[in-house]
Amino acid sequence: MNINYEIIILLLLCSLLSVIEVDFIKDKKYLFWKLSFYFSAFWFITSAVKYYLGYHKENLIESFWDMQFVTLVHYGVPLGVIAVLVPIILKLLFKEYAIKVIRYFDSALFFTLSFTFFFARKINNKTYCAAFLLAVIITLAAIVLKSYKGEAYIGRSDIKKTLVEIIPVLLLYFVTIVIYTPNELYLNNASDFPMSYWYFFWKLLLAGGIVTFFLLTGMLLYLNQKHMKLYRTLLFAFLTIGYIQGLFLNGSMGILDGTVNNVYSNFTLYINLGVWILLIGMIHIFSWKKYDAAQKLMKVISIWVILIQIVSLGTMIITSKNTSPKSEMTLTTEGMNEIGSKNNIIVFVLDKFDGSYVDEIIEEDPDFLQPLNDFTFYQNAVSEFCPTYDSIPFLLTGTEFIEDSSVDYVQYAYEKGNLLADISDCGYDIGVYTHKRYVAEEMKSIITNYEEGVKRTCTMGDLFSLMTQCSRYKMAPFAAKRYYIYDTSDIALLVVSDRIVNIENDLPFYHQLTEKGLQVSQSDAEGTFRFIHMHGAHPPYTMTEDFQYIEYDNRRDESWGNSISQWKGAVKIVYEYIRQLKELGKYDDSFIIITTDHGVTNALSDTDGSMLEISYPILFVKEPYETHEYMVENQAPVCHADIITTIRKQLGMNVPGRTLSEIECDEDRVRYMNNSMPDLLEIYEIDGDVRRISNWRLRNRTQRNLESVH
Repeated sequence: MNINYEIIILLLLCSLLSVIEVDFIKDKKYLFWKLSFYFSAFWFITSAVKYYLGYHKENLIESFWDMQFVTLVHYGVPLGVIAVLVPIILKLLFKEYAIKVIRYFDSALFFTLSFTFFFARKINNKTYCAAFLLAVIITLAAIVLKSYKGEAYIGRSDIKKTLVEIIPVLLLYFVTIVIYTPNELYLNNASDFPMSYWYFFWKLLLAGGIVTFFLLTGMLLYLNQKHMKLYRTLLFAFLTIGYIQGLFLNGSMGILDGTVNNVYSNFTLYINLGVWILLIGMIHIFSWKKYDAAQKLMKVISIWVILIQIVSLGTMIITSKNTSPKSEMTLTTEGMNEIGSKNNIIVFVLDKFDGSYVDEIIEEDPDFLQPLNDFTFYQNAVSEFCPTYDSIPFLLTGTEFIEDSSVDYVQYAYEKGNLLADISDCGYDIGVYTHKRYVAEEMKSIITNYEEGVKRTCTMGDLFSLMTQCSRYKMAPFAAKRYYIYDTSDIALLVVSDRIVNIENDLPFYHQLTEKGLQVSQSDAEGTFRFIHMHGAHPPYTMTEDFQYIEYDNRRDESWGNSISQWKGAVKIVYEYIRQLKELGKYDDSFIIITTDHGVTNALSDTDGSMLEISYPILFVKEPYETHEYMVENQAPVCHADIITTIRKQLGMNVPGRTLSEIECDEDRVRYMNNSMPDLLEIYEIDGDVRRISNWRLRNRTQRNLESVH
């Protein structure tokens, strides 16, 4: 038995203790509602205690992940006492009306808890306690008004009529929230989803069907008729207004990449929120004044919107190119913790680690870079590309970018001669640890961790939770959108496997490194090349410098929390790798590069071409047998292309160009950075120190029309 669920057994035992009374036989027909009442009450008491102890974001089961037998005793004794006292207190207070209070509270709690399920991203200790307390307030109001005594519940004779009224609205929820919006998202952004479409479709369909069935069952079992009418009206109101929001009011939503997007003016927020309040009020008043007419109208509108979405989705599926099974080729973690016995070239790419971040780290911790004392820090470096989509392929190939090409760079970067092919020709064992989208399948024969047949699966619960969150983000008013915001890393992390490279979270790499450790491969290859792409400094910030994971629901703001903590944590993982290299005696003769694919990705220039911000990468290099007491700071005007030349010459190749160490610190050298997006290409010219914005100039801005999504 999973220890996490022992707390549920304890609560059930306490609930059973509460329902065993003198008149148990007489009230046997109410046993189910009594058990529900006491169980929910004990869940609340325990959740409140856990919330007080700091478990705000976890649910009750997650709060007891480390439960021991003594913990059961500590919680079981007071809960047992409460289980005996509460039924007695209820009988003293309400006498023969106690069961009516219990049933009314059950109805109120199902009402508040199910709407919490609709709106909250997760029912944790905090949200459950809030829903429970709101149900208590509703019940107390009914007691004061004595309305609980005359409440009618749904009997067998009412079920058919109730189903006719509620099923269209529940199907509207099922089709709009669970099916249509997530499928639309997938079909328009298929490259961001790791699993194949039909796997995604059927798993989501099944999850939604199960949830909708339990919602319907709970409504019939718990809700009194007054709550049922209000429930149906409110659910219809939120769904239809959300549908209008997503269809007409959202405008351009921006790219969800973990950075702050969609910052609306106060005027826009208030007007949008006012529209919501006005429409909800109108629907509620109409339903109150003209109930029968309102029910018919809600039924007609629900069915009409459902049919529109089904037809639209069917058309999208038929016409989409993204429904075919995805290639099972992927980059695995095989060999990630292995190095060779000789000629090791190790490249760490810490995503989005801007050079300015180092200044912030040093200001907070002046000695932080001390473990890199044998490295040379190239402070005046320029990345070839920004953002990641083109930069990673360039670092792996060194292929020259064709400025006026309308063809996706990745499509031709791996053709003909490229860095990976050169490394392979030199007899090296090659391990590339990044996302598959950045590496052409033509490289599968030379990359040892490129494998076929690796299944991409996810749990039904995780898929349902994230996809309904995506729907709510689209349908929410502007004032609430930040609460539901998600990004492409959340979608990528739906499929988490120790065998598949994870560039959205550095903790799996760290745990593999510390638990299994680096090993020296028994391969007879001439050398070993390892390219390790890490989440690095890229938001959202999910890791601290002491390698703790941050729950995703509080990391949406790029300025939230301590971003420096994740930056330092990513570098500390590299430090751990270096430490183990030293233990194995393979540090001195290794060629190690620590860089990033690009710096910040904010708008660098305005519409007139005036510079707003600059972006430049970190670059630390240790050549074989390079040693010094303190890290060397080098001001030479270098770029990512020089890394390619340096690696090729390290392989013994006779190629044009100079290595990083051959470029003089004081020489004049113009460098270029391509800000390459599907719809826009910006080329920046840097003449002088990259850290001075006065040395940057927008050389060219061209509209593009590429199908690939960066």
